[in-house]
Amino acid sequence: MIAPMLKYETLAFHRDAEHLLAMLKHLGVVHIKKLKHDPEGHLARLKSVKLHLKQERNRFERLVPKEPLKHSSALPNFDIQLLVEYLEELKQLVKVIPRLEEEEFHVRHFGSYDAQKIAALREHGLYLHLFSTGIGKMKSEWSNKYAVEQLFETGRKCFFIVASDHPSPPGIKAQREEFPERSSVEVSHQLNDLRLRRDMLRQSLFDQQNAIREHLDRKDLEAKDQLQEVNAKDQLVHMGFGKVLMLKGWIPAKKAEVLEAALDAADYYYERTKPEPSDAPPVKLENKKLGRWFEPITGLFALPDYHELDLTPFFAPFFLLFFGFCLGDGGYGLLLFLVLLAIRKKIPPAYKGVWALALALEAVAFPVGIIAGTFFGINLFDTDVPGLIALRPIMLNADALFTAALIIGALQIFFGLILKIINQWRQFGFAYAFSPFGWMLLLTGLGWGYLGTFDLVQTILSWTGVGLIVIFSDPKGGVFTRLGKGLWDLYGITGFFGDLLSYIRLFALGLAGSILGFVVNDIALSILGSHPVAGPIFFVVMLIVGHGLNIFIATLGAFVHPMRLTFVEFYKNAGFSGGGEAYNPLKNLKTEKSS
Repeated sequence: MIAPMLKYETLAFHRDAEHLLAMLKHLGVVHIKKLKHDPEGHLARLKSVKLHLKQERNRFERLVPKEPLKHSSALPNFDIQLLVEYLEELKQLVKVIPRLEEEEFHVRHFGSYDAQKIAALREHGLYLHLFSTGIGKMKSEWSNKYAVEQLFETGRKCFFIVASDHPSPPGIKAQREEFPERSSVEVSHQLNDLRLRRDMLRQSLFDQQNAIREHLDRKDLEAKDQLQEVNAKDQLVHMGFGKVLMLKGWIPAKKAEVLEAALDAADYYYERTKPEPSDAPPVKLENKKLGRWFEPITGLFALPDYHELDLTPFFAPFFLLFFGFCLGDGGYGLLLFLVLLAIRKKIPPAYKGVWALALALEAVAFPVGIIAGTFFGINLFDTDVPGLIALRPIMLNADALFTAALIIGALQIFFGLILKIINQWRQFGFAYAFSPFGWMLLLTGLGWGYLGTFDLVQTILSWTGVGLIVIFSDPKGGVFTRLGKGLWDLYGITGFFGDLLSYIRLFALGLAGSILGFVVNDIALSILGSHPVAGPIFFVVMLIVGHGLNIFIATLGAFVHPMRLTFVEFYKNAGFSGGGEAYNPLKNLKTEKSS
C-alpha cells in the first residue's frame, strides 16, 4: 500500500529561512519536490560536480593496483587533496610510457646512435638517408650506384642508409624512414624515470585506497547534501515584498505530529491539507512482509502514482508461482534454498530483504518443480522410489503444464481487470468502472463459449460486455465520441489473446530447463562407463559444471520472464499508470553518514 501523505505550507520571515531549512533537515521527514526548472543554474552546477566526482571515482578504481607493487615505494608526501592531479598525471603516464617503449625498441637497434653527429656530418655536406625494405629485397644495383650500408633487420624490415652529398634522398624504390631524435640511452633514462613515477603514484593509491574512498564518499555526500539544500532554497516562494517566504512539502500522515511539534516550538505558521486529485505527492510504499520483499522489483519499473493502487502485494504471489514454473526443477529450487539458508548469517543488513525474497522464491520453486515432475534433470514419472510414487497424482505432465500456464495467465488477467475496476472507481468515479467490468463480461462469455457451446447465458454476457465497453468508453464524452472510442477499444480484444499466449513462456522455460538437465545427466552417464578411473571423475565434473550452468541460465530466465509478465501483461490489464516520485525527505546526509 501507499503511505497517506499530508501537504504542509509553512511561512517564515526571510531572515529565518536558513533556520527553517536546518530544522527540517534535522527532522528528516519532509519531502520537498524536485525542481523541474533551474533558472539560476544552481542545480546544473551541482550535478556537474557530482558527475566529475563519479568520473574521479571510476578513474581511481581503474588505476589503483589490486596488490602492492614489488620493489616500489609510495610518494613521501602524499596529499589526498591533490588526488585529481595525481590521477590526471597517472592517466597521462599510462598513455606516454607505451609510446616511449616503442621508441626505445626502435632506437635500440641503432646502437650507440648520436643525433648530433648526424647533424655535424650534414653541416659538412655529407647527408645520410635512412631507408627500409622487405627482408631479402635489397638490390645489388643500389650498392653499385650509391654508397649503401645495411644497418640491421627487425621483424619483416631491413634498414639501410645511403650516404650522399645531396640533401635530397636518392631515387630508390624503398620506404623512407626518419632518424631517431634521441639515443637509446636518453630514451631509456626518461622511460625509467617515468616508470618510477608511475609506480610511486600507483603504490600511493594502493596504500591510501581506504582513505581515498572515504574522501570520495565524503565529497559525494557533501555534493548530495548541497543539491537537496539548493533545491529546497530555490522552492522558497517570496511573499510580502520578499519579507515572508513560503515552503511547501509533503510528509507521511503518521509522522505529522513530529513536524507540527517542531513547527509549533519554533513559532512558525503552517497549514495542513490533504492531497487533491491534481496534486502529485511523493510515494512511499508500506507493505507487509511478503509485499515488502517485492518492493525492489516494483522500483525496477516505476513507482505507482500516489492516487492509484500499489500493485506490489497483488503481483507478489503470482511472481512466486511464475518463478517456480520457469525454474522447472525441484532439485534446483531445493539446492538454492539450502545455500541461501547456509549463508544467512553472512548477509549484510542492507541486503536482508533481497535475501528473504530469494529464499521465498526458492521455497516455492521446490514444490512447483516436484509437481512438474523434475528433480536435477531426473524425470520423476519414470522413477520407482516409493515416496515419489505417492506424489504422482499431483504431478503434471507436459500437456497439463501447458494448460496450467494458460489457466494461470487467464486468472492473472482477470485479477488485473478486477484491480482496474477498483482503481478506476477510486480515482475517477463509479462510471469509469463499467468499461473494465464490460471487458470481464465479454471475455467470460467468449471463454465460456469456447469451452462449450454458445447458449443464452454466454450470449447475454458477451453482448452486455460489448455494450458496457462502448457506452462507458468515455463517460464524459458525447454519444458519437463514446461510440467511436468504444469501437476502437473493442479492437483491443486481440491484445487480450496476445497477453494470454505470453503466459506459455511459463511452460516453455520450465520444459527447456528440465530437458537441459536431462541432457546433462545423459552425457554424464555416458562418460561414467568410458574409463574405470577417469570415468567417475569426469562424471562428477560433468554433473557439477553442467547443472551449474543450467541452474544459472534457468534462474536468470526464471527471474526475468516473470518480471516481463508482471510489467507488461499484468500492469497493462490492471490499468497501471505509474510515474510516482519516491519519497525522499530533506535530511542531514553528512550526519547520517557519520553516525
